[in-house]
Amino acid sequence: GWGNLGGGVTQIFIVWCLFKPFQAMGMSVDLAWRVSMLVPAVLFMIIAVVMKLKCWDTPTAKRFDVSLTGKTSKASMWDYLECLKDPRIVIMIFQYSACFGTELSMNAQLATHFRVYFQMESGSASALAGCFGLMNLFARSLGGILSDALFAKFAFPGRLWAQFISLFLESVFLFAFASIDNTQPWWVALLVIIAFSLFVQMAEGTSYGIVPFMNPKQLACTSALVGAGGNLGAVIALWCFYKPLGAIETLLPFKVHAGYVLFWSLLNVCYYWPDKGGM
Repeated sequence: GWGNLGGGVTQIFIVWCLFKPFQAMGMSVDLAWRVSMLVPAVLFMIIAVVMKLKCWDTPTAKRFDVSLTGKTSKASMWDYLECLKDPRIVIMIFQYSACFGTELSMNAQLATHFRVYFQMESGSASALAGCFGLMNLFARSLGGILSDALFAKFAFPGRLWAQFISLFLESVFLFAFASIDNTQPWWVALLVIIAFSLFVQMAEGTSYGIVPFMNPKQLACTSALVGAGGNLGAVIALWCFYKPLGAIETLLPFKVHAGYVLFWSLLNVCYYWPDKGGM
């Protein structure tokens, strides 16, 4: 969650700590944006070198050894294909695309949405968009806490209900945000964005409350596939919703995206384990 917090911090940092100061130094708007992009690029390179030279793969070993897991070889393509044969894992991949993929999409869309659709100044737009990512400060952990709490009370079906509730309410508040037009004050959109973000991050936490139970023998591959589903969700949202539909009507992509999230939340009924049950 705190890693994803960077998505909110970046919205604010790029505009207020880089773009605006560069502009104040006399740079044109176009040049100030381009120079602003150089700063994170340099930071990426520095961090990559430091991680490679100084960071350990695990708390007890500088480099990860696959034998520590009891296996004799690294994961192969066949291991991933074996995971994909399980429809529960496929559903989870797309459910994660509906929460973490949505988060990535909102990080890319919201600042522009507030600036263009609501005609806000770029600094104010970035601050409002940043509020979405800043919810990671606690909201993703809250999803894990909810999953654990319902598990303690209702056993494993509690985790499934936590997942459904988070995804369903995410879709509700995304549709609510899509229903706020530019005749309404910006703070109405902000209030809905905060509620929407809360359930987006919570759904990410509840997802990984279920992942360890899906295929314990292939936990690493399962975790990797589900995580990749988040990036897949961002691609789906951008190329299937926002780019083609945004030209038709500004709020339409958000409404269709809400339907996408709702669809995958309803597939929670497909989860079933012989020893753990289902919803």
